[in-house]
Amino acid sequence: MESRFKEWVYIEGLMQSAYHESALKMNLSDSEFWILYVFNFHQEGCNQSVLYKEACLTKSTVNSAIRKMEQKDLLYLTPGEGRNTMVFLTEKGRKLMEDTVYKVIQIENTIYDTWTPEEQKLFMKLNCDFAEKLRDKIKEL
Repeated sequence: MESRFKEWVYIEGLMQSAYHESALKMNLSDSEFWILYVFNFHQEGCNQSVLYKEACLTKSTVNSAIRKMEQKDLLYLTPGEGRNTMVFLTEKGRKLMEDTVYKVIQIENTIYDTWTPEEQKLFMKLNCDFAEKLRDKIKEL
């Protein structure tokens, strides 16, 4: 079957490869990188479930990465409400985030800022629209 998204799949692969390469260069696993990336948006800590949802990782991958990061003194856990577990970066974890993930976010922002406001808006609109519709259609399978 012909895919009209062959080029997009390739582009998406290029982006994932770039993020993977950045993680490797920073001596992070992919899951550690994405967990630290999510913490950029949750500076005061978050529920463990936020990490797997926003990092788009499986629960088991996040659980495994959290245990390793906890052993490295990058984060710590506290009980939350009910079955929720709260996750917080240690000072060492916060410094690692600043020394690694912030560099990638700066690169993203630099690229994004080369676009006009109209291009930025269109980029976000089309990507959000596609992601939401794809998610909804996949649920119907």
